[in-house]
Amino acid sequence: MFHLPSGPGSSEIHDHQISILDTELDLLQRRLELTRLPLSLTNEQWAESNGVTVKRMRELVEFWRKEYDWKAEEKRMNDTLPQFKTSIEMEDFGALDIHFVHSTSSSDAIPLMILHGWPGSFDEVANVLPHLNKAGFHVVAPSLPGSCFSSSSHKPGFKIVHHANVMQTIMSRLGYTRYVVQGSDWGSLIARTMATEYPDSVKAIHLTMMMMTEPQFSQEPNYSAFDRTSISRYRSFFEDESAYWAVQATKPRTLGFSMHDSPVGLLAWITDKYFSWSPTFAWTSTEIITSTLLHYFAESGPIPGLQIYRENGTEALQQAKYVKCPTAFSAFRDDMEVVPKAWAETKANIVFWKEYERGGHFALVERPKAMVEDLDQFFHSVWKEG
Repeated sequence: MFHLPSGPGSSEIHDHQISILDTELDLLQRRLELTRLPLSLTNEQWAESNGVTVKRMRELVEFWRKEYDWKAEEKRMNDTLPQFKTSIEMEDFGALDIHFVHSTSSSDAIPLMILHGWPGSFDEVANVLPHLNKAGFHVVAPSLPGSCFSSSSHKPGFKIVHHANVMQTIMSRLGYTRYVVQGSDWGSLIARTMATEYPDSVKAIHLTMMMMTEPQFSQEPNYSAFDRTSISRYRSFFEDESAYWAVQATKPRTLGFSMHDSPVGLLAWITDKYFSWSPTFAWTSTEIITSTLLHYFAESGPIPGLQIYRENGTEALQQAKYVKCPTAFSAFRDDMEVVPKAWAETKANIVFWKEYERGGHFALVERPKAMVEDLDQFFHSVWKEG
């Protein structure tokens, strides 16, 4: 059901439609026509094995230039994702214009906030939204500050707790005094922080990722085969795949200039994440390009979306408080930071745990049916309990 919010803060909420100017689209097309790929590296055999080859990039750029239709994607999102904006005044940071999806269900439905990470977006809920509404959820899916169509703070010090405050404000303005939260990637850490900062509001949380450092046990847990695969992938990620984090945490603006100026440069950077973090999923060219453009056409370009790395390093993971509210975890084997249950239990009150042999980092897109079933089963069970 699509309608304007009617909560106590509804007068501060306005509907929103994506509308990228034709001049911007024309400029983008000219940039694509002038793309310069490193064709001399076509046969190289020494580089990273992430699938982002010259051949693959050439195919993506050709598709982008000749077949991809942003206007069709824009219409799809506007027609199927009811979008809104609200201005939130943040002490020490000024006003932030926050974009979000809000789709309602029946009157007795459970309010559910879904939080993405980087390079994800609000569009990850597209395939699950009608099913979640049918299952009895009011769904709220914001763009994180600095991401897509949400503005960012110009001042330093915007931490995870501030993201949590923004999300709590959205839910309050919508009239949701009690609600549940689902989080992936950075959204998982924001969800955990919301649970600890606003325990009277957050009834339960569901995660597909537990951002954490490796715990130390006095006695090693009895790990299953799935656990050992998880540990191996977790350690491999930090040893072989985490350089992007170091760059985005230390030089986001410097790196961002190339992303802001070059759509193909941004495409390559983001494609690496989709291929590496969800290695068995068959991403379409349209899905990857649309995701790239949601960052390229972001309110202030792709640079502010990296601010969350700059402001929140490993100390944010170490300082995260234990989550006392009921917590569910859907563990997908191919995610780059899936952890054993014994690890997750050191960070949260895990009462629901499910393991999947198929699926990676972007679970809402890769395994929509499984995600809807898990959210339905877990959240309705804890909601009934009081």
